[in-house]
Amino acid sequence: MIFNYNSRINFHRLLNLINIKKLEILDFGCGNGIWELSKINNKRIKKIVLYDKNKKLLPKLRKKYKNIKIKINFNFNSLVNNKKYNLIIFSSVVQYIQKSDFIKIIEKITKNKKNKTFIAIIDIPFLPRPLEFILMPFFNLRRFFYVLKIFFLKKYKKLDYYTYKKNDFNPLKKKFKIKYIRNLHDLIYLRYSLILESK
Repeated sequence: MIFNYNSRINFHRLLNLINIKKLEILDFGCGNGIWELSKINNKRIKKIVLYDKNKKLLPKLRKKYKNIKIKINFNFNSLVNNKKYNLIIFSSVVQYIQKSDFIKIIEKITKNKKNKTFIAIIDIPFLPRPLEFILMPFFNLRRFFYVLKIFFLKKYKKLDYYTYKKNDFNPLKKKFKIKYIRNLHDLIYLRYSLILESK
C-alpha cells in the first residue's frame, strides 16, 4: 500500500495477545514488507505468507525475503483455500477497503476453518482524514512528515479512504470474540487495533 509506515508495529505485545504456540501467519496487504530478521526468527513463528493485491511489489519482496519461513503468495483464491493460517494480520490496510468488502474478505479467508484463528486488525482510523492529519503532529511528528510527503501525490489522492467505528465490526461477533485495544502501531491515540479470536 502507498501509505506504508508499518515498521513500528509492537510485535512483542501482539504475540503476547495470541495464545497459540506455533504461528502460521498471513500478512494480508503486506505492502513493502514489515518483517525484520529478528521477528522472522522468533521461535513461535513457523511460517509467514505475504499477500498484497499490488503485483508490482512481487520482485521487491522476492529480493528482500529469501528466508525459508517467508512465502509470497499473491493469489487470493489460493489463500482462501489454505486452512492452515492461525494468525491473519491486517496492518494499515483496513482504511483502504470498503466496510462491506472487508467483512467479506474475513469471511472468505476464515470459511470452513476448523483450527483456532486470530485476526489482528492494526492501525484502524476512526477520525476523518483531515482531522487526523491536523492532530498527527501532536502525537507523532515523524509519521506526520511521512504523510505530508505523500499527501499530495496523485496516486494517494485517488485512493478511497474509510474510517471505522467499533460497531462496524459487529457483523463479525457471530464467529469471533472481539477485543479492542490501544493501537499496536505508533499512532496510539489517533487509531486503535483489535484482535478477533474464533469462537
